[in-house]
Amino acid sequence: MNVHPKALAVAPERVGSLAVRRYGDGPLLVLVHGGVGSASHWVANLESLSRRFEVAAVELPGYGDAPAPREREALGYVEEVIASFAQIAPATKRFGLVGFSFGAVISAAVARRLGARVRALSLLGPGGFGIPAGREVSLLPVPTGTEDSTGHAAAVAHNLGAFMMARTPEPDDPVVRMQSENIARTRFDSRKVSFQDRLIDDLRASSTPLQLIWGESDRLPVPSIAARIELVRGARPDAEFHVVPDAGHWVQFEAPDAVDALLIDFHERVAT
Repeated sequence: MNVHPKALAVAPERVGSLAVRRYGDGPLLVLVHGGVGSASHWVANLESLSRRFEVAAVELPGYGDAPAPREREALGYVEEVIASFAQIAPATKRFGLVGFSFGAVISAAVARRLGARVRALSLLGPGGFGIPAGREVSLLPVPTGTEDSTGHAAAVAHNLGAFMMARTPEPDDPVVRMQSENIARTRFDSRKVSFQDRLIDDLRASSTPLQLIWGESDRLPVPSIAARIELVRGARPDAEFHVVPDAGHWVQFEAPDAVDALLIDFHERVAT
């Protein structure tokens, strides 16, 4: 798979309650990971994107190298994150924003609050449509304290195939180890934010140029990707929509070339 661990060797800097790794040069593009994640959610994309942009891959409070959040309920958590994003660049420097899953919900809230400072907004497999009633995803419990065991790796591999990816990786696939590390370093329940019905209101209140991307085999949108597209289109008829074949929820990892091309095209068109 597309695991490039050297991309994460860059030491993070502290920005408010965020941990931020920076790469490349050019217009600033900020990447926001999903739930039970970290900057590693972008390992397949950092090299390509950093050739065209200054990329800032953030880790949200309670994930990866970021500190635990001061506020653990949804409203306080989002406010804490927005305050940190306001510090990610000088007030005179605009930036593009790309959020994945839970990170997409956060990114929409940031774009709404920071207004013109956010140059363009891309949302990949966004949550924020409320509690996903009717979603059927069969997950296995992941044994704790047994990260090096066969059973632990098998459970993580199964869950990646059920929830994140279009295919189930083998237990010895590097992506399984990477996600095991994300699980071990998660200290906030992203569902407190992702299961809120807030995305449409945040998008409706924002005029930031908007792009949405899903993997064709994403199992998380209920009742369907098409239904979610229609909800967003009702609020933001100017939005651009893309459904990428041969990919599941973690679309930027399974189809990095296609997603990078979409992100580069969109954010370069609105980079002024």
